[in-house]
Amino acid sequence: MAQELPKTLAETSNYLSTSRYDDVLSFVAAIQKLDPDVRVETFATTNGGRALPLVILGPEGVVDPRSAAGWPVVFIMANIHAGEVEGKEASLMLLRDLVSTHRKLRSGLVILIAPIYNADGNEEISTSHRTTQNGPLNGVGVRENAQGLDLNRDYMKLESPEARGLVGNVLQRWDPLITVDLHTTNGSYHGYQLTYAPTLNPNASELLIDFERDTLLPRIREQMEKRHGKHTYYYGNFVDQLTPEKGWYTFDSRPRFGNNYAGLRNRFVILSEAYTYIDFRSRVEVTYQFLHEILDVVDSYAAKMQKLAARADEEIRRGKFRKAGVRFEIKPWKDNVEILWERSLPAEPGSGAPDPETGKGLITRTGEIVPVKMTDYGIFAVTEKSEVPYAYLIDSSATEAISNLMTHGIVVETLSEETTLKAAQFVVTESAHAEHEFQGHHELTLLGKWKDREEKFPAGTFVVRMNQPLARLAFYLLEPRSDDGLFEWNFFDELLEGGVAPVKKLSRSVPLHATITSLSDE
Repeated sequence: MAQELPKTLAETSNYLSTSRYDDVLSFVAAIQKLDPDVRVETFATTNGGRALPLVILGPEGVVDPRSAAGWPVVFIMANIHAGEVEGKEASLMLLRDLVSTHRKLRSGLVILIAPIYNADGNEEISTSHRTTQNGPLNGVGVRENAQGLDLNRDYMKLESPEARGLVGNVLQRWDPLITVDLHTTNGSYHGYQLTYAPTLNPNASELLIDFERDTLLPRIREQMEKRHGKHTYYYGNFVDQLTPEKGWYTFDSRPRFGNNYAGLRNRFVILSEAYTYIDFRSRVEVTYQFLHEILDVVDSYAAKMQKLAARADEEIRRGKFRKAGVRFEIKPWKDNVEILWERSLPAEPGSGAPDPETGKGLITRTGEIVPVKMTDYGIFAVTEKSEVPYAYLIDSSATEAISNLMTHGIVVETLSEETTLKAAQFVVTESAHAEHEFQGHHELTLLGKWKDREEKFPAGTFVVRMNQPLARLAFYLLEPRSDDGLFEWNFFDELLEGGVAPVKKLSRSVPLHATITSLSDE
């Protein structure tokens, strides 16, 4: 007799409840009992002591990154915000399919699933959370982890054990070809059951950006419409719910957000946002269908995507990454795009609710979905650039910053002897900390100029050469003017005395007596 397939708590509760941590572990254990080739490893342990599972499925014999070499790796993560629970349920349902009805997908893909990233936040379930969201009736968890951190703002500073484990033990160790990050949206009333976004930072490789926008995402959108009758489109919000023709705006280009971070690692990424105003069952269903279409399309294009990712790495090795942005602004992607708007009206006195995106005014929903032509402000342009050096030279006392770089997987070396070099130093002319605290930081903005000078660099000075594959990420972390780097996040505050940044630029290749540094050295 065939073994019975497990069901999620969402399914068994008729979508009144979402799975708790123990429910997720029990579901994964039941799957393992059905299929001896399913492996599970722990990629992080939370502040609450909860081990975060990474489920591994793929061709026979794939058990670790070494045995996965050459295979396209797809990483699916859910529940980074534990009030946005659809991805957690949908990823478990997909896992069930991968050991039953859709085993064939495992013959050509290695699939990694992290179903409950913010496990501590997930356990804070209450009906008082996300009250504008349509279910589940019995409540959801919270956005933050046990430290009070938003994990989708922690990709650069890596202050949570969850983020350090995710970056070090999944993104660096397994090097996924594509990451799928599952969320639930807030904001405007529109006609899409699900919206999505690729990487939005212009410093990512154009090879990857163009393929996602021209081929990958249009194909997935087409399949969602054709096979499931679901309307999907690029993530955005109306700048004004009552006058949608003013435009559809995406969110943010900074790599503190996971979709933008993955792009700086020269890899593909899809952010998924189920529509919060449809019911819980429908949100799980559309996310589940979206996952299936992603796997189907990636399976078709895997060889092409692998070649593009390899070319993005190779371009850096060949010195083609020479100048990049440090400041950006949103700009139009396409004009006269038909966006599905839920017709909204000014509310009568004493009725209605504020605009869900801006919080201003009072509006009344009609439930009527109509297409409206408008400008899609869906991409970003560089407003300020900086030269990419041959190498960065970093003060030996900046050990916290060095530990951060190495956790990201960036190769750091240490000078073995005093060396005289002509390098550029960033002379600070203005500095300002943000008035309001964010994620425990008063973010720092610097103004200044790079000036060349000959200088003796002592033994122990750290070196980050920029011909390594993660150069795009290293640049973003180390540039003093970067809008989301280590200067911004206060890693160098105590080393800025004298008005000179403790990170210098070496513009040309020179022989260096240096050794590679490891995390154990710090």
